[in-house]
Amino acid sequence: MTSLNPTSSPQQSGSINIFQGYAVNSQSPFNLEKLSDKFRHRPSDWTIPEAYIGILMAAAMADGQYSEIEHATIINQVNRSRALRTLPSEVLQAAETNVKRRSVERPSTWFKEACDTLPADMCLPVLAHCIDIILSDGELLP
Repeated sequence: MTSLNPTSSPQQSGSINIFQGYAVNSQSPFNLEKLSDKFRHRPSDWTIPEAYIGILMAAAMADGQYSEIEHATIINQVNRSRALRTLPSEVLQAAETNVKRRSVERPSTWFKEACDTLPADMCLPVLAHCIDIILSDGELLP
């Protein structure tokens, strides 16, 4: 059997070192303006944070109920998101207010508008966040 001795080299013992020597490159600060500029060619009155929050809110309301655990999951997702965690709470509150207003004013188009505003490279991570939110309360209602 191959030894997993971390002090010997992989060539000598056939072992591998998964976590030794693992270095994390520091991430540059997330520049939301730069990302927004990249996608300004799309005519929209939505901002990327509004789109992101709107899609998360739609996921929470997909079963017609909004539970405390879904709320906590959204807050957790926002705090982990590089695109949202650096924004002041006033900006996030304004984004939520705008999403709610648009959902009332444009009930048949607001969700598509939010999805169209979200940059393509954010779609899969936001989908994963939505799945977390939908599954967070343990209820899958039609």
